Amino acid sequence: MTPALGAMEILKERQKLESIVQTLADRAFNNMLDLPAEDKERLRLRVQERARDLLDDWAKVAQDYQNVGTGLQYNPMEAGGAKQLLYDYLSPEVKNLPPDKWQMKFRANWSLRDVEPEVNLFVKTLADEELEEEKV
Repeated sequence: MTPALGAMEILKERQKLESIVQTLADRAFNNMLDLPAEDKERLRLRVQERARDLLDDWAKVAQDYQNVGTGLQYNPMEAGGAKQLLYDYLSPEVKNLPPDKWQMKFRANWSLRDVEPEVNLFVKTLADEELEEEKV
């Protein structure tokens, strides 16, 4: 889903991303050590709800564009020829939209899109022997 036009892949990957929803919710729950258990559980449920909502809206946008033969990309400057999913936080295109418009959910600074490319990870034993990929 990383390439610019990979934004449309949400339609194929949405169900697989449910594990990410659970991971985020569990992380929120486990990192609030000073909260009572019932508050931690409410937080877990809130994170689940918000993450699912975001993924579902992303999938809806992608489906709507696909239905009319339009592609979806993260940013219009990346590949061209497709509608954008992400908007700069202070974009004039969205700053005056009502908060319930889907575009308001997909505002992000570039630092959230510009991430380092994948890197190789080499794992060695204490005897300085490289482990095979399937054993890592």
